[in-house]
Amino acid sequence: MYIYSIPILSEIVSAGFSLWKIVSTYVDDGVSGTTFDRPGLNEMISDARKGKINLIVVKDLSRFGRDYIETGKYIDVIFPSLGCRFIALNDGVDTIHKDNEMIMIFKNVMNDFYARDTSSKIKSVRQSTCKTGKYIGCYAPYGYLKDPQDTHRFIIDEPAAAVVRKIFSFRCKGLGFRKIAQTLNEAGILPPREYYYQALGKANPHRQNKMWNDVTIRKLLRNEVYIGHMVQNKRGHVSYKNHKQVDKPKEEWIKVENTHPPIIDMETWELAQEIDKMHSHPRYNSLNEISLFGGLLYCMDCGFALRHNTERHKRKNGSVAFYESYMCGNYSRSGHTACSTHRIYLKPLVEVVLDDIRTKAEIADCSETEMVRRMTEYRQSQSAEETAATKKTIKAVRKRLAELERLVQSTYEDKVKGVIPEVVCIELLNKYQTERTEKAAQLEELERRIEDSQMVQNDVQEWVSLIRQYRNLESLDRETLLRLIDKIEIGEQRIVDGLKEREIRIYYKFVGYIG
Repeated sequence: MYIYSIPILSEIVSAGFSLWKIVSTYVDDGVSGTTFDRPGLNEMISDARKGKINLIVVKDLSRFGRDYIETGKYIDVIFPSLGCRFIALNDGVDTIHKDNEMIMIFKNVMNDFYARDTSSKIKSVRQSTCKTGKYIGCYAPYGYLKDPQDTHRFIIDEPAAAVVRKIFSFRCKGLGFRKIAQTLNEAGILPPREYYYQALGKANPHRQNKMWNDVTIRKLLRNEVYIGHMVQNKRGHVSYKNHKQVDKPKEEWIKVENTHPPIIDMETWELAQEIDKMHSHPRYNSLNEISLFGGLLYCMDCGFALRHNTERHKRKNGSVAFYESYMCGNYSRSGHTACSTHRIYLKPLVEVVLDDIRTKAEIADCSETEMVRRMTEYRQSQSAEETAATKKTIKAVRKRLAELERLVQSTYEDKVKGVIPEVVCIELLNKYQTERTEKAAQLEELERRIEDSQMVQNDVQEWVSLIRQYRNLESLDRETLLRLIDKIEIGEQRIVDGLKEREIRIYYKFVGYIG
């Protein structure tokens, strides 16, 4: 930061000689000279426009400003139009004399370069600090405190950490951001900023409603700080002249893992992120509870998501019963011409899913090795054809990339020999470079697919270790469903040999459908 001191003087001509009368002194402490939106400077310009002053004296040009374009505009255009003379003492600049204009321009440019260089060095030091995993922010994230022994590190703030765990728990049950905020507000839990000022024993000076909101919840649930990772350099200034804060692209973020104690375990974190990817908005039933299977059920025939319904039936004794069911969203929206109902009631669906989870958990618990072997073979046989096709495509892409390299080299040689004109050469090279970029990106994606297919056994092992924990599962809750199941496809009910039947396919996380 620079300290600016700008004495302003008014020239009074009397009896053939000049006397200078100090009208005021304007100071901008701690404000960068790269900006011209400074309180002292704005007041000075206002007084100049009102005709209160006609002479401005500064120690040197850098005290006035470090943006050579803006500085030049004020000295060359604005001040002369206001009838103000400008003097920079140490730089020997006086606008009453016209022989020092080049010196003034040169010094203004050098001052600007100095500000640019200083900004670059500060940015480099900050990034270097971030890469060591040291925190450089002013305030610790909600749920943590700065370690008194090392303010670049975090320690857990247990009262706030308990709220963070509660928020993740709500999310793992499928609650939306706004619903979580509403729940916290109803419980009287203070939001982060209000909690911070209460801990300091001060009143919150910011004008806000002092309530949780969906934006705060969303940011908290996506912040890797809660699994022990330090992610910084997410935001920055537009430039060293424009201090407006903007979000940086993800590739510029600086992430250092395991820098402090985590509040959330990895399993909970991954489930919360998976729920983010579901893009579903589960409905709530008559008891204001979230739909158990919301966002998980799909029509086996048309692929549309099933909609949740609550039916109200009045019994003979006058009491009212509520029945939850799901039906094809395509049918619900467009009728029989689009699809059939595929209606299934909650109670039988719960029984089917619960039985399937228990059965697979028992098998995994009794013969884990055999189950891993069979499922791995099944998954590999399913992806074998796709893998073979992908490898064939990779071979073709690599061959084309090699051809493009030869074509680029040949085009250069033809240009040098004069076989083709320069305009044609440039056009061909641009064309080849565009195709080469596209093919390189395609190759990277194809190789990633092959790598993913080779991780089948790891996925199966992880799933078996997870499912075996649910052998004695007594009831279904939404958190268990979201942790275990990716989606469930519901077939239409049909009559076979006088009995009602329907096909239900349960797709588990990591392994997909297991028949």
